[in-house]
Amino acid sequence: MTALKDFEKEVIRLLTAGVLHATVTENLLAAPQSIEYEYTGCGYFLTLFHPSLPRERIVCDKPLVLGRSGNIESGFVVFVQDHRLTLECHPYETDVPESFREQDVRVTET
Repeated sequence: MTALKDFEKEVIRLLTAGVLHATVTENLLAAPQSIEYEYTGCGYFLTLFHPSLPRERIVCDKPLVLGRSGNIESGFVVFVQDHRLTLECHPYETDVPESFREQDVRVTET
């Protein structure tokens, strides 16, 4: 299982605030039943499963949340559907390297 990074937890909290109940989010972050990771070559998808997540489709793209490590800047979107939450990490100008999750990523909200 791929462990969630602290910056990913922060991003998920920011993007799901007011959309998912805080208890649902915290239960998911504390004990997801499964985690899947897929690197796309320019970013990645991280999918978590928890039965308390809703079945209906929800897209969380506000506020604008950015991650920065060195000269790499990424954006994030959260998709919820069928008891799964998918965190998409996508590049802004430079592709997000596969090692991005292991770097010191600073999260900002605009």
